[in-house]
This record gives sequence, C-alpha cells and structure tokens, in this order.
Amino acid sequence: MKVIVFSLLMFIPLVSGGTSGFPLELMEATDIQDIERLDYEVVRLNAKIKQCAAAGLAPAIECHCFYPNKLASAINVYQTVLKKHPDWENRAVLWWDSARTMPSNLHLGGLKLTIEKPCQNLVSL
Repeated sequence: MKVIVFSLLMFIPLVSGGTSGFPLELMEATDIQDIERLDYEVVRLNAKIKQCAAAGLAPAIECHCFYPNKLASAINVYQTVLKKHPDWENRAVLWWDSARTMPSNLHLGGLKLTIEKPCQNLVSL
C-alpha cells in the first residue's frame, strides 16, 4: 500500500491538469538516451523506497530521504535533463525501446514533487 502511494504521486500532476495535453513522445535516439538515464536513476531510487517501506522504516512518501546518495544522483540527472530539455518539465514523457512492445513513460512533474520534497525534518543529509 505504501509503495502504491509513491507511484500515485508520480501521476498527480497529470490528472490535476499540471501538464499541457498529451504525453510528449520521444523519437530521437539522443532524447531517448537522456530519459532512459533519468529513468534508470528513478528505478534505483524507487527500489530503495520499496525496501524502506517494506521494512517499515517510514511511510513510502518519506523513504526517499533515507537514501541521500541515490536521491542526489536522481536529482542531478533530473536537473541535467531539464537543462538540456526545458520543455520536458512537468510533462509526461513517453518513449519506445527495442526491448519492449509497450512504451516506457515517466512523469517529470510527479518526479519533481517526489525528489524535491524536503528531508531535513526526517533525516539529516
């Protein structure tokens, strides 16, 4: 249940009108490489969040703070991607890779809400 809350946070801006229209579909190989690098960092952080929530260390919405190195890495890649692609901010991004029959997606607005949530009251970084 706790992990579901984290996942739902990723889509709040989408359903609340925080984006402009449909997901942004990436076609250029360099764009796909950029979003896949960010997605990789998010998957790594999310794995730790799931472990934290499963162990009962904190509510899932606070678990990102228990992993400052993974959080910092995700924030760094997120900021790098947005510098290169400012129009992706607060957008749902959709891309295809050769290994899947379904597209991958990441909502940068939901990610922003998660990774920029302050941690100072939970864990000292």
